[in-house]
Amino acid sequence: MCTINNVPKYRKFSPITIDSMTSLVGMNIPGHTGTGWCIFVYNLSPDSDESVLWQLFGPFGAVNNVKVIRDFNTNKCKGFGFVTMTNYDEAAMAIASLNGYRLGDRVLQVSFKTNKTHKS
Repeated sequence: MCTINNVPKYRKFSPITIDSMTSLVGMNIPGHTGTGWCIFVYNLSPDSDESVLWQLFGPFGAVNNVKVIRDFNTNKCKGFGFVTMTNYDEAAMAIASLNGYRLGDRVLQVSFKTNKTHKS
């Protein structure tokens, strides 16, 4: 309870508590991998490698893993990659800051990874 002008004011009860958050386990939350928050990075140049992603995302917080997707035959980047960050707020800040960022002559598209839905 807190007081405003010496009049007691009760705080509203939030139905979301630590106990009820455990019910989110197993739910499909976009970008959440269980070990962190997976970020999709699109429009990387063919010469991009993992060090580029480490350098871009590292300043925003703890990075668990980076992966540049490569063409099997040429070993060149296919234009996209993934970054897994530990903390949601840091991942969200990285996305907000890097989406639309110009890297060389390319403008990056950065978002939480979503599951592909195949069209019938």
